[in-house]
Amino acid sequence: MEKNLLVGNGINIQFGGAEIYSSSATMSRIVTNIKNNKYTILTENSLTPKEQLEILNGLTKIINNIKSGKLQKYADGLLMLIELDRIKRTYPNTSTITSVFLEDYFLAAEINNNMYKDIDGDELSNFHRKIIFRLLHQIIVDGIYNDGLINEVHKNFYPGIKDYLSSFTNIFSTNYDYNLEAVLENPKSICHLHGEFGKLAPEYDIHSLYYSQNKEECDRLIKNRVSDMAHIYGNTIMSWSWLDKYGELIEPDTKSKEDLFKSIKGQLEIVGLAPANDEHLFLLINQNPNIKSVTYYYFNDTDRLELPHHIKKPITFKQVSKLWDSMK
Repeated sequence: MEKNLLVGNGINIQFGGAEIYSSSATMSRIVTNIKNNKYTILTENSLTPKEQLEILNGLTKIINNIKSGKLQKYADGLLMLIELDRIKRTYPNTSTITSVFLEDYFLAAEINNNMYKDIDGDELSNFHRKIIFRLLHQIIVDGIYNDGLINEVHKNFYPGIKDYLSSFTNIFSTNYDYNLEAVLENPKSICHLHGEFGKLAPEYDIHSLYYSQNKEECDRLIKNRVSDMAHIYGNTIMSWSWLDKYGELIEPDTKSKEDLFKSIKGQLEIVGLAPANDEHLFLLINQNPNIKSVTYYYFNDTDRLELPHHIKKPITFKQVSKLWDSMK
């Protein structure tokens, strides 16, 4: 039977350390970078460090208001309502910059965008969306990248991880790094569903579909690239709903990844993927009649209890700590 693996950031946390690669650690690194004036150049000097922190604090307040149930009317569609319900169900009453999950910043920004749209119309709404979303994407990707050290996490992998990975027909990763490739003899079996640090995003790629229809905007973005931060211009998708970043202009590469994930059959194992994120992937799993069984390796009981809210297929739960121990 075909075996498939879906891997999330938990593998980097396990072998790189939660104090470095957890969502909280990433946001702490971003806040430090903002205070050190690292990101002002990314806004063409239009947003000061103080203003950048104000954006993050403002989005955190939106998360707190979602938790209290005040912003449901600004949700667009069922998928967003599902995500808002998750926040209401799982978040504490008060969140901080470092406690908000990375993807949920984009959900909060979308709600913020809808609020502006309601007050000021489409033009100002779209302006805020472009400015805030691009800044969020770039600083969060940079925080994850950790000056390139994230690509060295594989040096701490247990000896048995190579045999484990090699047992799967397809490996899908939501990570941008190349740690799995570093230990596999056939890295082509790995599909980065959310993009990679080393491949240009469509808005910076003159051969892309997006570029062909947005040439003036793309030329300006390409001209203003910061030369020593190449990783932030990768095709990394940092969004609360995956395929919405480019609207209807879905690049062939992204579409082929979606089609491949939709086509899997047999067994699916999920390792290192928190149920708090990636609802789009859970929906595709639920809609695929050819996935016969799902094994979910959970980190704690909170994750185990939360997952049935998202995946509606029969699930076998296993402790991820036992999986890691088996590879030593």
